[in-house]
Amino acid sequence: MTKANRLSVAMFCLILISIGTVMIFIYWRDGYAYSSEMVLGCLGVFFLSILYFVVLTIWKMRLLNKYELKERTGTFLKWFAGLSVMNLLFSYFTASDITGYEFFTSFGLAVGIAFSDVMFLKKKSY
Repeated sequence: MTKANRLSVAMFCLILISIGTVMIFIYWRDGYAYSSEMVLGCLGVFFLSILYFVVLTIWKMRLLNKYELKERTGTFLKWFAGLSVMNLLFSYFTASDITGYEFFTSFGLAVGIAFSDVMFLKKKSY
């Protein structure tokens, strides 16, 4: 197992600390004066860390060779198609409306499954 990037570990710890802070100050203290500022700050940290992980993954994808990139793209397409079909069938049988926004969940899960370990690569994969 490779060592984790220090910035990634720091961002993950910052997310955990912000979630703990939100739980303490908002849920257990009803009359906290700065609750909205606390929530906005924690959401800002969360979205910045997600943006960091996305940029890191895209940056490290340049280390992949063509065969591995083709294989991961095929894995992404298979998962995206399967999850989209399952979502459409579930929406059809529960008689709920089918909108285009429902495909974002399938897209995000498929990207996560296919490319999540790319951000931990250290060397070129030959």
